[in-house]
Amino acid sequence: MNWILSEKSVPNPKNNLQADIQKWWETNPMTYDWKMTVPYEEGSLEFYQEIDRRFWSAAWFAHKSGADPFGRLIHYARLRGSRVLEIGCGSGAISAQLARNGAVTTAIDLTSHAIALTRRRFELFGLSGDIRKMDGERLCFPEEMFDFVWSWGVIHHSANTEAIIAEMHRVLKTGGQACVMVYHRHSVNFWIGVILLRGLLCGGLLRYPVQELCNKCSDGLIAKYYTVAEIRGLFKVHFRYVETELFGQKNEIWQIPGGRLKNFLVRVTPDQLAWWVTRRFGGFLFVRATK
Repeated sequence: MNWILSEKSVPNPKNNLQADIQKWWETNPMTYDWKMTVPYEEGSLEFYQEIDRRFWSAAWFAHKSGADPFGRLIHYARLRGSRVLEIGCGSGAISAQLARNGAVTTAIDLTSHAIALTRRRFELFGLSGDIRKMDGERLCFPEEMFDFVWSWGVIHHSANTEAIIAEMHRVLKTGGQACVMVYHRHSVNFWIGVILLRGLLCGGLLRYPVQELCNKCSDGLIAKYYTVAEIRGLFKVHFRYVETELFGQKNEIWQIPGGRLKNFLVRVTPDQLAWWVTRRFGGFLFVRATK
């Protein structure tokens, strides 16, 4: 966490916002390497091992003893032989897990960089998948094609989040499920990190409206934060059953600038304490929606 506000340019609604978002992610690919500290060549075995180590460590809450990463949230055995779609595959970590566990995997992303990283990962690890550059707001798939749709930390960065939700519903088979994570507004990250520290103490709210402040404090060109009621309302427009859960990273508990002290505090934070805090005020709002 850096308390200095980002100097990202303000999105111009008169231009093509989704194109601006695409350009941002092409320049800042989702590899968990914001400070450029991964010492390995991009696309190498060591590169994927290191970025996955960071991803799995940050997502400690998603794992289940004796299961593959994210086994608490993804029932891999149930998806064997099923058609699955990941919207916003990034570097392909979750898509690879789905393919490795026998799912017929399709992965899409808005950027060429992400597609190249995911295709290279699949090639390197001998996995099979259909990996395409595509906008989640306009999916080029027929209706009722997939049994399962996954999207982790993606749709809140899109210009038209509602359009992606509608497209998820359209391409899912009846009875199929969409699992999605978005940023949570009633969280430590939002109220302490964004509003109190950066907005009030650092004067951000004197210069920017709340949404623009959120954009500058988060990854992506834009970043929307939702309440549980808001996200349930968006999904219930299309889906017959919607349930939500809250999760979060341990670094959310320690709202101080990143560095050795923060890294130490995160390492020594007991799982029980982090679970209690983040299940109530975590920054990740997880949705399971059934068609």
